[in-house]
Amino acid sequence: MKIIFNTTDPHAPCSLFYTEALSSMPEVSFYDKDIYKYDVALFMTYDFNYIESFKKAFPSVKIGMIDPRSYRVKEATKHCDFLVVDSIEMEDYWRQSRKPIFRYVEYPNVPYIDKEHKDNDTIKIGYHGNLIHLECMAETATVALSNLGKKYNIELLIMHNGKPPTGSENWYPKNVKVNHVPWSMENYVKELSKCDIGLAPNNMIHNIEQMKLSETQDRFNFSDDDYSIRFKMPSNPGRYVIFGRLGIPTISDFYPSALRYLTDDRGMVAHSACGWEYCIEKLINDVELRKTLSDNLKKFIKKEWDFSVQNRKFLNFLGDL
Repeated sequence: MKIIFNTTDPHAPCSLFYTEALSSMPEVSFYDKDIYKYDVALFMTYDFNYIESFKKAFPSVKIGMIDPRSYRVKEATKHCDFLVVDSIEMEDYWRQSRKPIFRYVEYPNVPYIDKEHKDNDTIKIGYHGNLIHLECMAETATVALSNLGKKYNIELLIMHNGKPPTGSENWYPKNVKVNHVPWSMENYVKELSKCDIGLAPNNMIHNIEQMKLSETQDRFNFSDDDYSIRFKMPSNPGRYVIFGRLGIPTISDFYPSALRYLTDDRGMVAHSACGWEYCIEKLINDVELRKTLSDNLKKFIKKEWDFSVQNRKFLNFLGDL
């Protein structure tokens, strides 16, 4: 089987991640416009506008879109033979396409690290991701960190590709030292790997008052102790996979990819500020628990989500088309 991977945006993070993940497959070539020479053509979501014309030009080539992370690409999926998604959230959404779907968990190719967990005077807690999820943790993880900062010496490492914080942001915790690290592949190992605990806030803020307005006498049965969770369709396990490969135990928001895989022996999940506080404090005070959770998560990733494992499954999927 001969496979070609093309994209108009090779420097986008997801393009880089998938390129590196698939590069160990001898069946895959990269950036060749002579698609007729191949059995399968892979395109990133950024290329959705070209998929219809490619399919018409090369009808015998199986065409797949990788990472369809927006409803805007819906029309293009009609001209695909299959889709590649990275989470159960994305898979469920794209079942509307009626196309075969392969789930491939993508993430930066950081090394596996056997971290030695210690009972240090200062606990280092890490975050990597974008500013949106930082802003959305203002009423949950931030509150927890501010409370715990009164009792423990905590340093929060924030790694993203934005500007350093000013300290006035809603997500910026009190009583905690915050260190900003610019995003880079090198800093995953150089900086993030030094953390004792990893945070993976994921869920989005939304207006509870609007939900109350939708209540009627006969429907919804709204209650102040209901759970109401909003998360993006492209939510995925990627950010806690990084912590797992670096040997760092992780606490995540409630969302399907976390609830399904971060079980009691591989990580912790929380939704409320008090839930986050409980989980963080438990890991602060229990070095053995940190070791157990991080070791188990790393073993799971090696078994199920290592690129070599996923690539074998991907070839089998393509062979069955």
